Amino acid sequence: MLKRIITIAFAAIVSTTTILAQEVKKPRLLIENFGCADGLSNDLRDMLRMNVISAINLTERFEVMDANTQAILDQESTRRASESAMADRTARTGIITTKANNYILRGSLLTLTTQSTIVEGKTRYTYSLGYSITLIDVDNSKDIASETFSHGTGGVQNIIGGTGGKILNQLSTYASEADAINGGLSCIKNDIVNFLIKYLPLEGEVIAEDYEVKKDKIEACYINIGSGLGVKVGDYFAILVAQVRAGRTIYQEIGRLKIKEVLDETLSYCDVTKGNKVVYEMMEEYKTMLADDPNTLPIIVRLTKGSVF
Repeated sequence: MLKRIITIAFAAIVSTTTILAQEVKKPRLLIENFGCADGLSNDLRDMLRMNVISAINLTERFEVMDANTQAILDQESTRRASESAMADRTARTGIITTKANNYILRGSLLTLTTQSTIVEGKTRYTYSLGYSITLIDVDNSKDIASETFSHGTGGVQNIIGGTGGKILNQLSTYASEADAINGGLSCIKNDIVNFLIKYLPLEGEVIAEDYEVKKDKIEACYINIGSGLGVKVGDYFAILVAQVRAGRTIYQEIGRLKIKEVLDETLSYCDVTKGNKVVYEMMEEYKTMLADDPNTLPIIVRLTKGSVF
């Protein structure tokens, strides 16, 4: 029988109130206009960019800002600032802030071509897609990560991954060039979602006030992030604890959890899927340490696999 470990009612109420009072502010991500290699059309470049934006929006983790829209806002901001110099009160109070981006994403289309082949007397098409993505931290103007992605069926007997790779069959071809291009672009969603998980991992904290235990093993718990940062049912998170080594704080994974229910913008209910005993022991230790030192570093969670696929 599950026993619920609950703190004093007053403490739980205070904690819940604090969580609900938190303002969820998504990081702002500016998507710049993409470049493309010589010989490639602007239409193909823009198709790549729109698919990247669509993939980012799927995560629901960012306030996405289109560079084209931002350029218009910059112009409007300049106009209103000029008007404010003429004592236009409405313009003064309506100046639009456009410099509040946290991250910038740049991209370039390297190749997007099709090739025809004959399969059982019919013309079929394959694609070759290559593009690069760079993520920049606005605060320090440094690149967080840059990665090049390549996809392509190449042909009915094309081998992916070298001599030991997988031989593709006829299902890897398409009835038209447009279908082949769309087939290549469909790969972008997984690329971008995994890119963001790898280089901008979503993090939160395990809530120590209320969790479920069975035979000294934690079964379920709550975390302090939810729909406000794009958490979805089925997402997987690593559970990590802080350790100080050589004067530096590092985090060690002790378990895994899976989102079972997203309760609101800052609260999700989770099943612990790995490390149940260790996580329970660390939760108990954390509560004891927290009672002695309010500055004790929390047990954190970090997104490892999204459920948008």
